Amino acid sequence: MQRQRATQGILWSMVTGLMLLGGVAPVGAADAQKPAGQAPAAEKKAPEKKSVKKGESRKAIPAPAKSPAPKYASAETAAKAQACFGEAPHIESVQPDEGKAGDKVTITGRNFGPAECLRSLSFGPGHSATFQLDSPTQITATVPAGKRKGMAIMTVTTASGEDSKGFLLK
Repeated sequence: MQRQRATQGILWSMVTGLMLLGGVAPVGAADAQKPAGQAPAAEKKAPEKKSVKKGESRKAIPAPAKSPAPKYASAETAAKAQACFGEAPHIESVQPDEGKAGDKVTITGRNFGPAECLRSLSFGPGHSATFQLDSPTQITATVPAGKRKGMAIMTVTTASGEDSKGFLLK
């Protein structure tokens, strides 16, 4: 008897834990009687009818824009795509390490690419820069306008992480 209660307690805690984590949705008596694939009555709504006044014409409502087609047609082609995980980028040098808005800067380091995995380059919060990935170890960037003079934190962000280095804005 004691063993049965212990087993019931463990089972109850597992079910409760799954429900709290969203793994299992509780089934109500009304839901259990409906065939699979049928929506609950509360979710169904009758379409609203709008009356057209005399002299007015019905205007066509434009269809919602279609989202772009997925990049990969199958799991096999997706598996062959470049994976965007691994080691975080590492900035080794910035040449020059100071400059003004519009200046070109070359950043050398490791783990920057491929291009699909390079997310952003900024010279402080809210000051993203235009950049080009020359190779997995080199980026060419343009110092953005609008930042005050002084020290800025230049940050390279990839899908695997980020690295920062100081940069003097003139």
